[in-house]
Amino acid sequence: MSHREGSSPQDAFFVDPKEVLAQYSVEWISLRKSFDELKQQLNDIQSELNALDRKLATGSITDQEHITLYREKWAQSTQMIEVKREVESRLYEIQKEIRAANKQLKQMELDKQRRERVETERSHAMIEWMSLKQGFDLVDARRAEINAESDRMEMDRRSGKISEGQYRESRIAQIRQLAELSVVESDVKRRLAELLQIIRG
Repeated sequence: MSHREGSSPQDAFFVDPKEVLAQYSVEWISLRKSFDELKQQLNDIQSELNALDRKLATGSITDQEHITLYREKWAQSTQMIEVKREVESRLYEIQKEIRAANKQLKQMELDKQRRERVETERSHAMIEWMSLKQGFDLVDARRAEINAESDRMEMDRRSGKISEGQYRESRIAQIRQLAELSVVESDVKRRLAELLQIIRG
């Protein structure tokens, strides 16, 4: 099990995965070199054992000499095989640690990109919110203007300054403008609410 599972930058025992990779890279290179050397030594011993067999077959050495030399080489190779297994085991452990560190680095990079994307969206939402808020205020101001115009027209109608036909025609135009403003206001309110949700996260 990796000692970094479930860890985060806030953990008391958090270790930067980059440091872990640097640490294990040095050990990996050293052990890999030892592993290759052991493999070569074992191959050399196998060649020597084959040479002993050939000497026995040609009569260059006796059976007793063959057995004695063979046992020496065999004991030597057995020790090397044990060391090779230990090195292989450690290389496997390091490989798991390196993969875990790489996985964590990738996840950290994804998290960083997500945070940056959220911050960018929030910044854009704030700019749009401020712009729409100004538009919303303009809609309010325009509605106040239309209502004020409506009040003036009502007074002009009562005082006879404009005819009933003129009043009705102007009033219909004002009602149409107010309806359009209501639609715009509704759309702006909805978008402002959406933007506010993005800003608050």
